[in-house]
Amino acid sequence: MHHQRLSRRGFTLVELLVVIAIIGTLVGLLLPAVQSAREAGRRSSCANNLKQIGTAAQSHENAFGYFPSGGWGWYWSGDPDRGTGNKQPGSWCYSLLPYMEQQNLFQMGADNLPEEITDQQRLGSAEAAEVAVPLFYCPSRRVGMAYPHPRGGEPGSGLAAYNCNDTAMVGRTDYAANAGSVRVMWGAGPDPASAFAGTGFADMTNSNGVVYQRSQIQPASIKDGLSNTYFVGEKHLWPDFYEDGENFLSDDHSFLVGDDLDIHCWTELAPLQDADDGEFGRFGSAHFGLFQVVLCDGAVRTVANTIDLGTHRKLGNRKDGLVVGQY
Repeated sequence: MHHQRLSRRGFTLVELLVVIAIIGTLVGLLLPAVQSAREAGRRSSCANNLKQIGTAAQSHENAFGYFPSGGWGWYWSGDPDRGTGNKQPGSWCYSLLPYMEQQNLFQMGADNLPEEITDQQRLGSAEAAEVAVPLFYCPSRRVGMAYPHPRGGEPGSGLAAYNCNDTAMVGRTDYAANAGSVRVMWGAGPDPASAFAGTGFADMTNSNGVVYQRSQIQPASIKDGLSNTYFVGEKHLWPDFYEDGENFLSDDHSFLVGDDLDIHCWTELAPLQDADDGEFGRFGSAHFGLFQVVLCDGAVRTVANTIDLGTHRKLGNRKDGLVVGQY
């Protein structure tokens, strides 16, 4: 009997290369889908952050009758002893902390002396400035943590605040409040003697947004309707400077300091995708072709970067009386 011997044949080099090429093609087709799914998840998380910011703003308005103020200027940080509204030197972010389960952070600079600045307040405010609140970070852009703070020294020579010691690291924000369709510049804020006397502040008469220096905007003052007016949105940033704190025009301070480019944007110019382009004070994001906002009624909306500029300006102006179309 003849036994047939089964021959065992392996892959040739050509066949192996073909298999590798097919696998590479499949992976190449799959990766964009995976990346797209991940970005969709990050964008959803970003929208949830804005929803929580909007909910906190509604709670603040219910408690005091007006939306949070923009503070006094970047030489001032939040002071829990000075309450809210035009008497509060800190940012809108700071004023919302008690409504985000961050009451302890809000209280860190307390000294029970609202008309004085003490070492206790400076130390506590510095400790607060070093804390990052993940809710204020878009996950498409960066991790919610403290980032380097360009060193300042005394107020007037750098980035330190009158009521807050200088710090090497600070928490930041990827979201900015709507200061309106007219860019009104304000400066760093008056010195303590003037500020406590209510003098030395910028003239904000032409500001038509919802949050700006010493603002105290009631819902009734939003003539165009809460659902037709931006409250807070994502801001345009420079990718090369996400983590080093050197974007000195809109991302170099603690998120707790008062009226500043870090925490306010205007709608006079179109929104932009994040890029190292030197632009600042605009809305925009790291998401492709769009940014997200929470309106004054608490609703979160996606806005295309190609939005009609006239419509964008209307959404920033709380009282122009103009009809806002589809966006």
